[in-house]
Amino acid sequence: MPSDGQTQSSGRARDEKAETRKKARLALPTTEKEGPQKSHSVEGGTKNPSIALSMPTSASPVVAAVTRLNATQPLRPFVAYAQPSRLSFIQARRAASSAALYSRAAGPSPAHPPRAVSGVHGKAAVSLAARGLSASALTRAAAAPRGAPAAAAKDSVAPAVAEATSSVGSGERLLQPDASLALDQQSVGKLLTVWMVYQACGSTKLVQMAPKILKLFEKLRLSWLSNAVVRRTFFAWFCAGEKEREIVHAMRRLKESGIGSILDFSAEADLPEDATTAGGDLAEAARAHANVKADAFAKEYFHGMHMASQVPHAFAALKITGLADPEVLYRLSMPHQPLRDAFLAADHDNDGRVDYTQFKDTVLPAMPGGARVASPSGMFSMVDANGDGQVDWVDIQMALGMDNPLARPLYLSDGGAYGALESDFEDYERMVARARAVVQQAAEKGVRVMIDAEHTYFQPMIDHVALVMQREFNTGGSSQTLVYNTYQMYRTDALQRMTDDYERGVREGWRFAAKMVRGAYMELERGRAASLGYASPINPTLEATHALYDRGAAQLLDRIATAQREGAVPPALFVATHNNESIERVLQQLQSLQIDTSAEPVMFGQLLGMQDATSYALAKANIPIYKYVPYGTLDEVMPYLIRRAQENSAVAGAIRSEAAQVMAEIRRRMLGRTRRAHSVATSSL
Repeated sequence: MPSDGQTQSSGRARDEKAETRKKARLALPTTEKEGPQKSHSVEGGTKNPSIALSMPTSASPVVAAVTRLNATQPLRPFVAYAQPSRLSFIQARRAASSAALYSRAAGPSPAHPPRAVSGVHGKAAVSLAARGLSASALTRAAAAPRGAPAAAAKDSVAPAVAEATSSVGSGERLLQPDASLALDQQSVGKLLTVWMVYQACGSTKLVQMAPKILKLFEKLRLSWLSNAVVRRTFFAWFCAGEKEREIVHAMRRLKESGIGSILDFSAEADLPEDATTAGGDLAEAARAHANVKADAFAKEYFHGMHMASQVPHAFAALKITGLADPEVLYRLSMPHQPLRDAFLAADHDNDGRVDYTQFKDTVLPAMPGGARVASPSGMFSMVDANGDGQVDWVDIQMALGMDNPLARPLYLSDGGAYGALESDFEDYERMVARARAVVQQAAEKGVRVMIDAEHTYFQPMIDHVALVMQREFNTGGSSQTLVYNTYQMYRTDALQRMTDDYERGVREGWRFAAKMVRGAYMELERGRAASLGYASPINPTLEATHALYDRGAAQLLDRIATAQREGAVPPALFVATHNNESIERVLQQLQSLQIDTSAEPVMFGQLLGMQDATSYALAKANIPIYKYVPYGTLDEVMPYLIRRAQENSAVAGAIRSEAAQVMAEIRRRMLGRTRRAHSVATSSL
């Protein structure tokens, strides 16, 4: 297969190389030469201005920006992001007919509120009592619906779904991974490195001790040594690099083999491990610090779109935690689970809907600002879109989301720890504006966007931003630039959330696009749940996660097939998994449902450096396949690398098999033996 990089002459590439390196880090959506950035208009306001940042061109823009902030300007205005929210058509119509909903102004919120957050990883320094939260009121991040038949009804799917949870048939398999297709690309030296990486991943004790070992080396001022080892092993295999030239080169090499790329700036943000409390000017300075850091992340995402656009049909990943202060995301996400629990409790007849009385007496009081609602009937009318006197969970999500300014007082704390601060709404606006600017940049460059799933205590707001972006950009038919949201199927509520979001897309008129993964934060989530005393959001067994994953895939495949038969634009499914049984089931369903994959309504994906035998076999069969291509400085991607090692150690059998295949290839080359031919996945799909 010819390389996409060959479409440009090598001479021109050499002439432009220096200029590209110089400008890449400064790539913004607007320059004087290019003219003003295209922007979505803001209803009732002005157009979102272009983002103009002045950041150093160091290898780590985040570190450089924060360093400069600390040295020169502890406070900074955020005018560029302080734009009004744009209401959807449905919300605007509701708002026009709404009466005064609230009885009083927002509750007390100090000008410089204390910043206190509980720790993670089981090191909570602030107790639930100090936060004013009970275990049920805390955001439990998706405890399973408690036996509600309504939820079970929504989870019921077509016969194809039931078939998906059964074992793969004993007939000829469509997927036959061949390690030689991937190993042929590597030198003997690289194969030896890969073998050592797999051997290390196969040691559960070593992987568990890795974070402590790294901290010990840091304490002994030997980080240079541990970093050198990690850089030449895990980083070299699981990441594309730090500089644009090597990153784009890695993407083009994959493209030559028929594999697309999902470019991923792998720096992550989380709540601090230790609680901190600050007030007055210190709190405002910390807020300014967080916004400057988010600006720098947005700038790096612009650079990522620039790099991804150099390889046709690429994706770029987007982490919402990089676009806002994690504490803001945490506070805004906090009311989601109590609201969901209240809705299920109010639904006495388990039909998935509540009436006005149930809404007023049970649902509204679950919100931090529910007590300040002066007109519950007016609020209910805003939620009840069709005026039938009944509202379901999707109605509530659509009407009471943060993108509806009329609903925001419901999220506002009355001075306790439960709920948002007034300043959080301003930071929410900036976060959405950053996300919108990044996705707009991607649309103009022909790059598709995948919004990553992250920790459950941030996920409600991550989902919210993803849905807002999908509503704005997933229109105009199958050729339109798409925004994909990610669903972690190890969560007990994953299938229900995916079903609800699909329904919301139908009601609001945009194309639903989902990336399904099993999940990457299992140990952290279970540890945090045990530490803080709430139900774990993770499925109790691996088999339950497998079953939920296969059911979700089958449900969307059935809808894709139905849409194709009816000549409609289908939803889009990205099957991101290293589990060959799940891949085999999807391939069989693609064949049995006669789904046309030429326009990529269904795609597959694996991480760079993992399950290469499967990836290359799918590419050989002309099935849409992509690799997640992480990049960044070593410090920025270290959490990602630790998770990859943990994920590999959790599937010891598979990692031992891959290590054995690598060693067999090394021995074959050393002994000069020829390789036996292997069959690959069928190309009949």
